[in-house]
Amino acid sequence: MTTLIIFASIIGAFLTWRHGAKCYDKGITDAVLLHRKGRLTYKTCLDDNGAEMVNIEIEAIDG
Repeated sequence: MTTLIIFASIIGAFLTWRHGAKCYDKGITDAVLLHRKGRLTYKTCLDDNGAEMVNIEIEAIDG
């Protein structure tokens, strides 16, 4: 029984990791396409502590 629980936990962890990797890849692809279409713009700025930040703006779809 313990072996089954360990095996199920390993499979679950792997599937969770894989799902996260796919979502990350899709998000990067979406960002590149939005940028190419001119809908995604960004500016770098400094926060109150002097750390560099990125301000991202996505233009809404008209329609």
